[in-house]
Amino acid sequence: MAPDEPDQAVTGVWRAQGGAVGDLSPHFSTRELSDRASGSLPVDVSHLVDHLEQLRAICGDRPLEILSGYRSAATNARVGGATDSQHLYGRAADIPSGYATVDQAERAGFSGIGELDGWATHVDVRPGGPARWSY
Repeated sequence: MAPDEPDQAVTGVWRAQGGAVGDLSPHFSTRELSDRASGSLPVDVSHLVDHLEQLRAICGDRPLEILSGYRSAATNARVGGATDSQHLYGRAADIPSGYATVDQAERAGFSGIGELDGWATHVDVRPGGPARWSY
């Protein structure tokens, strides 16, 4: 289960050691979803990864690049992320514009979707219902 508080996410992390493709799922690795600065990752991102696998399948099984996954509080602040960003909890991923439509992201079961010109660019598995916004 993903941590419920950012402080828990920061203290409940482990250092990614390598992260070969497929160490989290058939197509995703710890390296892809780890904090870019520290290499840390919440212990359990399986719910997010399950939905990323579903999105990849819906989009024709094309490789899906993760631009940003888990973020430590320091990384989130540095990139200007929301103070309660789902990235802090290991529940969010930013993906390239043009990979998946908002409809495809919804079909994959994402509850939070940020979009740019009709393309999903942020997907998350936040609890408590759907959230949609545009950049």
